[in-house]
Amino acid sequence: MRLQKTSKLWTSKGVVLPLGLEVLFLNNNKFNGTIPENLGKTPVSYLTLANKFTCPIPRSIGQTSESLLEVLFLNNQLSGCLPYEIGLLKKTTTFDASINQLTGPIPHSFGCLQQMNQLNLSYSHLYGPVPETVCMLPKLSALTLNNNYFTQVGPECRKLILKKKLNVRMNCILGLPSQRSPAECDAFFSKKVKCPNERSMRYLPCKISQLNAEDTSKGLVTPEIAPAPSPSYAALNRNR
Repeated sequence: MRLQKTSKLWTSKGVVLPLGLEVLFLNNNKFNGTIPENLGKTPVSYLTLANKFTCPIPRSIGQTSESLLEVLFLNNQLSGCLPYEIGLLKKTTTFDASINQLTGPIPHSFGCLQQMNQLNLSYSHLYGPVPETVCMLPKLSALTLNNNYFTQVGPECRKLILKKKLNVRMNCILGLPSQRSPAECDAFFSKKVKCPNERSMRYLPCKISQLNAEDTSKGLVTPEIAPAPSPSYAALNRNR
């Protein structure tokens, strides 16, 4: 379902998502305001909100863990920290929240996104170390984190850089090429915004070691398979 601002879903309080939809694309129109509070109550599988929404990503997104396959929040003005509830999306293969004003670290819960294929958090104000558990996701083919303020990548993440699966250009990582200048990094960290619930950034809703062991036991190596084209990106490109 594709909607314009003239839709009856537009109210004085913003957009209210209809229940019962499997596909919803809200892109390339004039929707603004906050992401609907009832996001977690819709069984949508493909969700695109690419407009001018100005709010944090609602924590209720974790309630869509049994249905949400692809979500595009790109090219908005989303703010605040990434909620750890995103890590509950056990079926999601594509998550794109690029070109926003998000801040804070990547929650450790993102290491539970075992079906994730494309994760894009570029062009925001995210900082801190890139969690090694995210770089170890078994089905990850593209991790895009450029143009943020990340400060550290570990051995597993460096393997992805060598494989050209991880883009961390224009961050604040010492020893890597194409990073921000020290002056630019110092200016950012002198006024960085802390997350209101920093303990939630370290919360793990799954057992990482057990999940990773399933793919590495007995020395077996799972062959890489090219991912299927993303229906959400295809629909977004058709309407540009």
